[in-house]
Amino acid sequence: MTPNDMVPRDITRTLPFWLIFAASALGAMTNAASTPIIPLYVAEILGGGVTLSGVVISLAALASIAAMPIAGSYADRKGYRRIALIGGGMAIVALVLLAVVPTLWSAVTSRLLFGLGNSAAMTLVMAWLVAIAPPRQRGKALSIYGLSVWLGVAAGPQLGSAVNQSFGPLAVFGVCAVLELITFILIASLPSPIGSAAARAPRGERPRLTGRALMAAFGAVWVPGVAAAAAWCGEGLMLGFLIVHLTGRGVPEYGVFGAASVFAVFAVSVIAARLVLAGMPDRIGPLRSTGISLTSLSAGMATLALAGDFWVAAVGAVLIGIGFSPLYPSLTMLATRGLHDDNRALGLGLFSSFTSVGYAGGALIGGVVIAMFSSMWAFLLVAGLQLVALAVVTIFTHDDHPRSGRGDEPRDPAA
Repeated sequence: MTPNDMVPRDITRTLPFWLIFAASALGAMTNAASTPIIPLYVAEILGGGVTLSGVVISLAALASIAAMPIAGSYADRKGYRRIALIGGGMAIVALVLLAVVPTLWSAVTSRLLFGLGNSAAMTLVMAWLVAIAPPRQRGKALSIYGLSVWLGVAAGPQLGSAVNQSFGPLAVFGVCAVLELITFILIASLPSPIGSAAARAPRGERPRLTGRALMAAFGAVWVPGVAAAAAWCGEGLMLGFLIVHLTGRGVPEYGVFGAASVFAVFAVSVIAARLVLAGMPDRIGPLRSTGISLTSLSAGMATLALAGDFWVAAVGAVLIGIGFSPLYPSLTMLATRGLHDDNRALGLGLFSSFTSVGYAGGALIGGVVIAMFSSMWAFLLVAGLQLVALAVVTIFTHDDHPRSGRGDEPRDPAA
């Protein structure tokens, strides 16, 4: 048997995989723990209202729009570790600043730094996994890895609410800074990613970000990107204002049947649905799978809008979880088939940026619509956006079913 005939070791049974998994889970937990506290921080510490809360929340997502493709481009030339650690360091500084300097300008600066740093680090952690995983194992590795984000989303709001209840909002940001420090250490411990062709290329031949490459990549990903923006608009609204929405309708904030527990229902439903529906995009095609996902998301957002108790809110969270489960793989199947090898990393960075556009839009919609009308109308508006996105994807996309699974799909940023 020659070395080429040997079966590679299962990547999911290696230490580097679980270091990456842990780093991703902690990065997601940091965001999910700190973001829902922003409205309380703005109200109690800064003396602002929901509109200011929406603006402050959205700053991180707005910063990440630029951070993800730029981080990918620089990492191709400078190395994954260096850029990921710079991003992780920025996120730590951002959270410490938010915890120790409670002013509006420090909050603005902090959220911008956090958006730049955390999103850059998490984008490169995903790319790191793709680089070290054998090609035939990437699908399995990314499927398991994607669960790390939902574990972070499930645990983050619970952690943030518990710390806030005991010590106040400033302590939440201090705890999150510690989580980011652990993430920084995990990234520093990873082996060098040498799997990508760009990483092996001579320095002078490594890809650079050009206007032509940017336009070609954007043209390939903008349609599925619109759907991603609409979907993650819902996540941005949920993370920023679901607790505010439900407590305003009589649901307690804490406890097993409290508003924060709805996030756990949401995360568990995503994990369960992913196990059941993992093969759906391959079976029925990415366009049909996207349609089912967006319809489920719309129904879930509408249910949350009308929820008056934990159980109705839980039903809405389950519908949203079912919608999110196959959505990102479906959208990336639509996006990556229009990308060439020389602009794939850039295209994936741009596609991920659409999720940040949506995330920021959800926070802004929450702040403005809640201030002008009510939280119910904010959730109903986002429910309608899912149907608009469905129309765009249906009109501008042909479903070349089935696309063969090559196991090289990227990680879901919200997973």
